[in-house]
This record gives sequence, C-alpha cells and structure tokens, in this order.
Amino acid sequence: MDLTNFAYLTEEHIKTHTAIRAGETKIGQKISFGVLDQVSSKQFVILGIEESIGVKGNLGVAGTHTAWKGFLSKFLNVQHTHKLNAEQIHLLGTFNFNSLFESCKTIAEYRTATEKVDDQVYPLIQDLVEKGHVPIIIGGSHANAFPILKGCSLAFNEPVSAINLDAHADFRALEGRHSGNPFSYAYNQQYLNQYRIIGLHENYNSQSMLDHMDEARVEFISWEDIYLRKAVGFNEILDQYIQQTSQNHCGIELDLDSIENTLSSAMGPSGFTATEARQYAYHCGQHANAAYLHLCEASTQLENGQQSATIGKLLSYLVTDFVKGALEKTNI
Repeated sequence: MDLTNFAYLTEEHIKTHTAIRAGETKIGQKISFGVLDQVSSKQFVILGIEESIGVKGNLGVAGTHTAWKGFLSKFLNVQHTHKLNAEQIHLLGTFNFNSLFESCKTIAEYRTATEKVDDQVYPLIQDLVEKGHVPIIIGGSHANAFPILKGCSLAFNEPVSAINLDAHADFRALEGRHSGNPFSYAYNQQYLNQYRIIGLHENYNSQSMLDHMDEARVEFISWEDIYLRKAVGFNEILDQYIQQTSQNHCGIELDLDSIENTLSSAMGPSGFTATEARQYAYHCGQHANAAYLHLCEASTQLENGQQSATIGKLLSYLVTDFVKGALEKTNI
C-alpha cells in the first residue's frame, strides 16, 4: 500500500487542537489516534484528504484542501458525554496532496494527478473496510468518491450502492478524472451498483449527462421537485432511496455545495439547510446499510480569498450526527 502522501495523527497534533477546560472532557482527550491496531474494535475510522486537484480538473475554484484542518480543531473539542463518547471512533490521519497540486499547470495535468490520488486512496479504504471499519472521509473534492467506492467494492467483492445529497450528479463524461465524474467512472468500472441522488439543481445538470444517467438507471429527485413542485417530501424520498439500496452496502455521500451559502467551489444561495443536511447524516447513519460517510467539497478558504469560519463546525456536526445515528441503529 502506497502511503507516500499520508501522515498519521500524532499526540502533538491532538494536543495542539484540543482546548482543555476544567470540569469538562473533550473528545480530543479520549479519542484514539494514529496507527490503527489491526485487532482494534473501533467501528468508525476518520481520515482526511487534503486536495483541490479534482476541483481544478473540473474547471473549479480550489480550496477543498483546507477543510480537514478546519474540521479537526472543531471535532476534537466536542464534549465527551454519554450522548457521544470516543470509544467507537479512531482518528487515523490525513492524505496531503498539496505538493502534487503545485506541480500541475494545465487541465490535463490536474486530471492525470487525480488518477494518482485515486491510486493512493483506494487501497487504504479497502484495507479499513476489509478489517470491518466504517471509514469517515473528510475534505477534498468529490473526485474522491471514485477511489472510496473502488476500495469498498474490492473489499466487499461486489459493487457498492451510493446515496448522494448533492446539487450536481457528478456523472460527467469519461474525459479524464476530476470532481465531475467520480460516479460515472465507478459505474463504468463496475464498482458502483445503484446510484441515488437527492437535491439536483435543474439549472446546473446538463441534458447529455441526464441522458447518460437514464441509460445507467441512475435515479434522482431534484431540489425543485421537493421544494417548488412539492412532488415528494425530503424525508419520504430519503427513506425510499435507503430502502432501494438496503440489499447492498451503501456509501453515504454529502457534497457540501448542496447546503445553501456554504463555502465551496460551487457554492450557491439556494439549497438544503444545514439542519436538513444534519438530518440526512443522522438518518442515513441510523437506517442505511452504510459502508462509509464521505463529506466533500467544503472549504475554509477558496483560492479567490473567500473564507468561512464555520465550515469546521458544520463538518463536525455532520460526523457526530452520522455516528450517533449509526450507534442508535434501527431498521426501517
């Protein structure tokens, strides 16, 4: 396994980001971290991906490499209580592809570099899943859905399904790897089984891609169908898609550009609320046959200078909501 660009978390990292306060116990004071013992019983393993390569390969604005550090400082300061304790969670470390990013100048180079990211990410995901863990992947572009699905599929020896809360289907043409085509590549290489998307924005998904999705039997509901036409309720369609994918291991994808006014390369003024995104994470943790959780496309700072002080806290909420749901798991 090539972990050239991976760094395990150390005690120094944890202490640096954990604020100790008398009378309180933070997750950072209790959580296990770094190299994961092969016989560890930890159910959830959190890792970061610091890269903006897939975004640039899709003609987007870089910044997704900044999400992991924003998340880490907020997550480690979550209160350790009977509602959420650290005994089932392990913080592994992070991939950092900034040097690879800096070596790229053209679209073609970014797309070639995305394949190099794929080749490092999928073996680690495969290894974690084979050992019985549920990976939670934070940061980076949506390009990483492909190696995550590949790793899970190889571990389970069968294609994996996926439910995606997203404004964009990311099912673009097979034109070289980038953040706009992880699911089309995964489908083409038979790592992806059923693909279900909630919240597509009708203004920003092309007819040619929708036609390709129809051929691949991808199902989706648009944001407009839920909120303008009121053809179906948010909870209703989520339950429907969870039921449809219940016979397979299912990846839980959450692209933060689906949340209104959330800093990302494709941020917008309309979309799901942060509360709805939290409900999605919790409900999928509780009811779906979840193989992993992938939170992507968020940025604490974009290359154009835009910044957000709340991204880390939002990511932390989404992780803890998913974990709480999974630990309270029931069947529909």
